[in-house]
Amino acid sequence: METQPATPSSSPSKQQQRASYILDAAADLLLRWGYKRVTIDDIASQTKIGTGTIYLHWKTKEALFEAVMLREAVAVWRALLACVRTDPEEVLLHRVMRSLFLVSRQHPLACALFTRDVNLLGKLAQGPLMQAAQQMVPSEEFVTMLRDLGLLRLDMSLSLQAYAFAATVTGFSLVDPFVENEGVLSLEEKAEAMAQTIHNAFEPEELPSRLVLQEKVVPRMIQLLEHVCDACELQIHERMVL
Repeated sequence: METQPATPSSSPSKQQQRASYILDAAADLLLRWGYKRVTIDDIASQTKIGTGTIYLHWKTKEALFEAVMLREAVAVWRALLACVRTDPEEVLLHRVMRSLFLVSRQHPLACALFTRDVNLLGKLAQGPLMQAAQQMVPSEEFVTMLRDLGLLRLDMSLSLQAYAFAATVTGFSLVDPFVENEGVLSLEEKAEAMAQTIHNAFEPEELPSRLVLQEKVVPRMIQLLEHVCDACELQIHERMVL
């Protein structure tokens, strides 16, 4: 009787499972105590994994927590990818940013990364991790792509529009502590307020048809998001001890 060749298992290895468990615990402690207070010993105590074993995965505390934050960023981008793949109209600027606003609030560490929360992130807020944070703010390159695809008005200069767009998105992310009775509005209402502001201020009167979005815009957006995910995952890999 012939036997079929064994196929490689797609399930994570014990080492990968342990690394994921450590990252989960580190993320939980980071949210509760902030970067300055959390030690590798705290993570070891939380996971019941020896401190030396944790250092087998990451050489430093900073590398470990950078991996935590990058993993959160990837979770946000993957969620946006799922939205775009489900509905082509999710690539419209006001829809993308509405989804980003809501998704980032479901990942508080990603939100801290986006807002550069120094109290939570400590020295991480000043390091190379900010490259991931910058990808969460609309860049001039991103705005150029949107203009080329007919998703943005063309009656403003590129640099002015990119600045105004970034200021609008950042403002909605940071404004709550300065607004009296900000808790009156639900998270969804705040996201809708941002979406309507972006639509009125930056999008053309006539948006591309659903067919055009599906055929021309969605592939570009998926390519962009997948590139960002791959870049973050590469950085996670680079921070681990091989």
